[in-house]
Amino acid sequence: MSTRAPFAFDEKNATNAAGELGGYSPMMPKRAWMPALTVLFLMLVFAVKGALLTPPPPPAFPGPGAFNTDRALARLTRILGDQRPHPVDSDANDAVRDRLIAELRAIGLQPRIQEATDCSAIPRSPVVSCSHVRNVIATVGAGAGQHILLNAHYDSTPTGPGAADDGIGVASLLEIAAVLQARPPPRPVTFLFNEGEEFGLNGASAFVREEALSDDIDSLINVESRGVSGPALMFETSAPNGAAISVFANAAHRPFANSLSMDFARLIPNTTDVVKFRPAGWTILNFAIIGNETRYHTPGDTIAALDRASLHHVGSQALAAARAMSVRYDAPTARTYVFTDVAGRMFLRLRLPIAAIAICLMIGLALAQAYRRKALGKPLLLAFGMTVGGILAAALAGTAAGFIRPGDYWRGYPLITYLAVYSTMLLAMGSIWRRWGANADRWPMRTSAWLLTLLLGGAISLLLPGALIFFLAAPAVALAGVLLANRVGWAPRLLVVAALIQLLMFAELLALIEMLLIDGPIFAVAPLAALAALPLIIETEAARLRAIAIGLSATAALLWGAALLMPRASADRPAAFTIDYFRDDTTGQASWAVASKQAPLPASFPGKWRKAIPAYSTRTRWTSGAPLIDIPRPEVRLVRIEPVANGRRVLLAFAANGANAISIRFAERTPLQRLGTPGETLAIPAKGKPDKALLRCSGRSCDGMIVEILLADRRPVVADLFATRFALPPQGAALAARRPANAHAQYGPDSSIRRRSVKF
Repeated sequence: MSTRAPFAFDEKNATNAAGELGGYSPMMPKRAWMPALTVLFLMLVFAVKGALLTPPPPPAFPGPGAFNTDRALARLTRILGDQRPHPVDSDANDAVRDRLIAELRAIGLQPRIQEATDCSAIPRSPVVSCSHVRNVIATVGAGAGQHILLNAHYDSTPTGPGAADDGIGVASLLEIAAVLQARPPPRPVTFLFNEGEEFGLNGASAFVREEALSDDIDSLINVESRGVSGPALMFETSAPNGAAISVFANAAHRPFANSLSMDFARLIPNTTDVVKFRPAGWTILNFAIIGNETRYHTPGDTIAALDRASLHHVGSQALAAARAMSVRYDAPTARTYVFTDVAGRMFLRLRLPIAAIAICLMIGLALAQAYRRKALGKPLLLAFGMTVGGILAAALAGTAAGFIRPGDYWRGYPLITYLAVYSTMLLAMGSIWRRWGANADRWPMRTSAWLLTLLLGGAISLLLPGALIFFLAAPAVALAGVLLANRVGWAPRLLVVAALIQLLMFAELLALIEMLLIDGPIFAVAPLAALAALPLIIETEAARLRAIAIGLSATAALLWGAALLMPRASADRPAAFTIDYFRDDTTGQASWAVASKQAPLPASFPGKWRKAIPAYSTRTRWTSGAPLIDIPRPEVRLVRIEPVANGRRVLLAFAANGANAISIRFAERTPLQRLGTPGETLAIPAKGKPDKALLRCSGRSCDGMIVEILLADRRPVVADLFATRFALPPQGAALAARRPANAHAQYGPDSSIRRRSVKF
């Protein structure tokens, strides 16, 4: 075995390899410094991997027909005005809509409004969300053929101004409309600015259900946001994805997309309007940015926080995709691809059946080589032990840190904590390799490491098929090296090249996971990182890892110490800290509640606090006793009860009495079949999340709204009625004033909530 390969080996392994390679023997002295360089290199990659997700900067002077970021940002600034929150069916959203329509007219379009009351539910969820929406629709071009639909929502949450969510979509669509208006495409492009996405995807639902134009659409580009920075990730397509991926591959200049993100999109709780559009069978591309979620659904989602490069990348990608869709394209609609970008510079795709066959063949070949090299016993066990040991060490360290400092302590400076996780993982893997790998033959270990990678990749792909693309290229190169081991002296270098390819592909995926898992668990990156590091660690000389282990121990200790001592939040990454007042008329008691992601309250925060799950929520909060304060009290009026077969239909009229939202929640065993408005009810699944069925309404139109409830029997039902006002009572001002620095409400605004029981 040649010591001219980039890593050093002990003499025994070099001698063994020389025999295998037909007499090739080391001609250079051992490189004792290579193990240290390997560990340093791995830590450096883990530290700078976020650079792989850097969007390209906007051009200083965009040419004709290009996306103009400055112009898009100026329109968004005018539309948001004073940047107040503008939730669905509110006075503030009326003002935003009026300014949006003015911008569309200034472009030269003639927008129209679709007005509807909609009740929607996420699939398999017992929560029905109702609101009155006003969608803004405009079309560019009068060419023949079906329409392309570009969609974004113009409402925000009640918590923040929504400059990114979904101002980035509004600004992108307006600029794309201006560009296409100057040079109309071959077929019509319709722009939908929908209302009510944040509350329950109501605008998209109403468009598909009631708008005649929806029958003339065959393609969709959706633009969303789950943060304020980062590249435009194309994270979701129609299924099968053949047509969508063909369009994206031909259109994207700096592509950021991978098929694994589609599997993740099904797992995370966030949803987009695509949920309502997907059943129509259109060709779909869904774009979003996800950088710095600490400002997502918060008062910090402002124009100042929105990254211009992200706006440019989203807008230019959507524009290119719209142009590609607007011309005739022959796409293999029935095909499914697995795909990924490589640092936004390359786009790789492969048909799913071919990828599945390829990994099966490689697993078979790796098993054969492992059997031939006697790698199925101790070598495979050692590779598995290193991987599992690294994962367990990271998990134990992360769990211990969570006990020492509860809550999302990493939020302000996440990279420090992630580096602590990676260094702990490397320390454990290196220690196991030094203890049991000093006398291990190198080629059996190499073979077992790549066999393990393929086996785990195949197992992961059974649950998440999109992961296949990440377990093909590097193992293929590695197996080529294994097969050539007896023929050429440079075969070990192929193993190093394979390890570097795997590290590059996994590094970008790790950066994405870090962005997504803002709430942890922080050690969730360890399994993928361990697989990325394993082949390179095996290339090091195990006997020379003692000094490195000491250095890694000190590094891990320093990083964990810094993670536990650094401020929990920063000006750029504020902490979550939402304050609620809750009055429960069923018990005659009231309380304050603080949602802080389990972080302890400051010692100076007034009141006596304990952890509890309030009756209005399913999440743990800090609670403290509060006086009874007069806040809006929800009311319902019984309109009518009609007997039906084996049950009854109940019509109730809501009275919000000054609240911004009102809801009715049913006990778990309530024989509930359907919920909604009269004649427009939705089936309620027998099982779903949350456990209790709920109908909720937000906006001015909830006052007087009539809802229909279909029950499977005729026994009386007791339900909880909630009214929510998006503000604290005056008595809460003292608590709000003591909110910690660099903290703000997230996901929900500071609110006043009142509960009472109703029987019908």
